[in-house]
Formats: sequence, structure tokens, C-alpha cells
Amino acid sequence: MNTITVSGVAKVREPRGALWAAQAVIALWQLLARKRRERVAVDAMAQEIARVRALARHHMTTDPGFAADLLAAADRHEAARDAG
Repeated sequence: MNTITVSGVAKVREPRGALWAAQAVIALWQLLARKRRERVAVDAMAQEIARVRALARHHMTTDPGFAADLLAAADRHEAARDAG
């Protein structure tokens, strides 16, 4: 003889405000992720500007015109970063 147990589950509605709360948490999470991506991009740009300036210092004695061009480019990128 075999015995089978069948359980029934009552249908339960989500708590009031659960959908709104979930949407708010998702929106906050996306905002924080966007801010982090922007901060990482700004940090990467700052590192690139520092590398260009180091390269300019390296070429200062051998090719001052090229070094001046590099420094001017770094200044322009820094100004654009600060303005945007």
C-alpha cells in the first residue's frame, strides 16, 4: 500500500507597498552604480593626465616643443574634465 501526502498552499498577496519599495531600492542601486562608474572614469582620466605630464617632463630636455604640446593637451583635458 502506498501513501501520498498532498499539501495545498494558500495564495498570498504581496505586502502592501512591497512593489513600491522594491522599485525604490532598484532605483537607488542603479543611481549608486552610475555614480561609481562616473567616479572610476574621472579617476582613470586623472591617471592619464598624470601620465601625459610625466611623459612631457621626460621629453623636456630633448624636445621642449613636444613637451609643451603634451602639457597643453593635459591642461585642456583637465579643464574639460573639471568643466564637465
